[in-house]
Amino acid sequence: MEDAPYITVVDVRDYAYCPRVVYFTHVLHLKERITEAMQYGKEHHEDPPLAPLMPKLKPKCVIKNVELMSSKLKLMGKVDTIVVTKHGEYIPVEVKWSEPRQGKPRRQHKAQLIAYALLIEESYSTTVKRAIIYYSRVGRLIEMPITSQDKQQVKWIIKQIYQVIRSEEMPEVRFKPKQCVDCGYKCYCQL
Repeated sequence: MEDAPYITVVDVRDYAYCPRVVYFTHVLHLKERITEAMQYGKEHHEDPPLAPLMPKLKPKCVIKNVELMSSKLKLMGKVDTIVVTKHGEYIPVEVKWSEPRQGKPRRQHKAQLIAYALLIEESYSTTVKRAIIYYSRVGRLIEMPITSQDKQQVKWIIKQIYQVIRSEEMPEVRFKPKQCVDCGYKCYCQL
C-alpha cells in the first residue's frame, strides 16, 4: 500500500454498497451511468436543517465542505459538514437523497460517515464518537454512534478495496440483487 494511489471515501461507500463497484471503477476504469435518482439527488442536495439539533449539540463552529486526507490509510474525502461542539467534539454530517432503511442509516452511508470520522480523527487529533445523516427526501436526521468496532470494520473495507485493485479480480456479490435496480453499473455486471 506504500506506493498505491489514494482511494476516496466514496470508494468506501461504494464497496459497502457492492464490492464490484470498486472493481468497475478502479480496475476496468468504467464510468457510472447516471440514473434519474442520482441526478435528482445531485440537483436537490441541500444543507441539513441543523437548527433543531443546535441546542443539543451546542456548536462552537460549523465547517462546510472540508477536504481531508489520511497518509496512514491512503484515504481522502470531502465531508459535507463538520459540527464542532463547545466541548471540542467533532461530528461529521452528511446529506443523502434517499430514505433510511427501517429508521436506521443505510449500510453504505454508515460506512461513508465512519470513513469521514477516521479522516477527522487523523486531521484534528481527536476521537469521533458519533455522526449525523440527513435523509433529505423524507426530511429525517439520524444520529448514529461510532464505535471502535465500526472503525475497524471500515479499515478492513479499505484493505479490501486495495486488494481488489491489486488483484484485478472481480469480487463476488454478497447482497440481494434488488439493490441492483438503481445501480449505475448494472449494465456491466453479469448477475
